[in-house]
Amino acid sequence: MIEDKFMGIIRVTSRMLVDRTLTDLAYQTRRILTLQEQLSSGQRVNRPSDDPLSARRAISAQSMITQNEQYIKNITTIRPYLNETETTIMTTLDIVQRARELAIQGRNTTNAQLQRDQIATEVNQLIEALLKESNHQTNGRYIFGGTATNSAPFQETRNANGEIASVSYTGNDNYISVEIMEGTQVVTNQTGREVFLSTGAQSTDIFQTLISLRDDLRSANFTGIEQRIQEANYAISQLSLALAKVGAVSKRLDTTEENLRTANIEFQRVISDSIDADLAEVVVNLNTQTNAYQAALNAASRVIQPSLLDYLR
Repeated sequence: MIEDKFMGIIRVTSRMLVDRTLTDLAYQTRRILTLQEQLSSGQRVNRPSDDPLSARRAISAQSMITQNEQYIKNITTIRPYLNETETTIMTTLDIVQRARELAIQGRNTTNAQLQRDQIATEVNQLIEALLKESNHQTNGRYIFGGTATNSAPFQETRNANGEIASVSYTGNDNYISVEIMEGTQVVTNQTGREVFLSTGAQSTDIFQTLISLRDDLRSANFTGIEQRIQEANYAISQLSLALAKVGAVSKRLDTTEENLRTANIEFQRVISDSIDADLAEVVVNLNTQTNAYQAALNAASRVIQPSLLDYLR
């Protein structure tokens, strides 16, 4: 019975006390270093091992921010082309509206032929302006050539007097799509054919309308002039529809960009909540831990006799 009683007693040696004291001091030191790192970095989680769950949540949020920033960059890149497309179509609309006004003047049978010839001269200048707008470039890219953006989409043929007699479309009918959100793409261009050459119901080849108007004025073809006025009306509706399409895409881009930026603010909050340190709390904990470390040193110096240095020596 006596032997059993003393078999459960563990003999505590000086070496065990030293090892335990050194282990405790090492823990206290690591804790102080961790708090100092949090204070200097401003982050509670400086590596995944500090808090795997929070680190994973922060990494996921950062990944979403990076993805959204790419979408915002896509939107920023295509916006100038949309703006230039809108401006060019509006200028073209002004050209057509002016041509319509001239056609109405030219159909007045009381005008002398000299007046109609003068009107035809102005219409001829409108044709030149129209060709320039149809071959508009933005950042070195032709905006109405479909995906063929490196060459002028409209080529003119001139008569012996150097005037434009006809215009052909050398671009393609392909659209350029850009991803603005995950799984969401928008068409960012309009082809020259649909804007300038549409020949569907109540639409017209704008080039041919103006060329025919010029020639009808010179030949006093009043029936033709009347027809050109109707075609100009079609062209105005045609261009107005093109403007509406551009405006709808621009509005969608604005809304999407705003949503992406708002989402990124929320993701930043998630990251902050996950890994950022409460600096006031860190300072308090660091002071507490430093005091505990000093207390541990003092306790070790009193408990272990002789001193640790003497023992190790």
